[in-house]
Amino acid sequence: MTTPGLLVEDYNGQDYLLTTESHAGVNTHRLVVLRRINGQWQQVTGTEELARRELLISAFVDFFVNFCRVLNSSDLDRSPTITSASGRSGARSSTQTKHKRGR
Repeated sequence: MTTPGLLVEDYNGQDYLLTTESHAGVNTHRLVVLRRINGQWQQVTGTEELARRELLISAFVDFFVNFCRVLNSSDLDRSPTITSASGRSGARSSTQTKHKRGR
């Protein structure tokens, strides 16, 4: 899989893509804002690019924060249920939960 950038739809249904572009001959990259018009991606320029870039970065940060919340609230820290190996009919299972607190 490749990630061409961050695709964001604004409140008016307009698609924007925040992506990177390398400078020829220089080992640096810059953020570029593209807008989909009639199925084609066109670069946004000038002051609109600056404003859209800030909005897109903000959307990325919001998404990343929510992504981290999902990971932190998942059951990944929960151990599997352990069932007794004895042949008694009244065997009980137990569950242990590791708590990683103390921040």
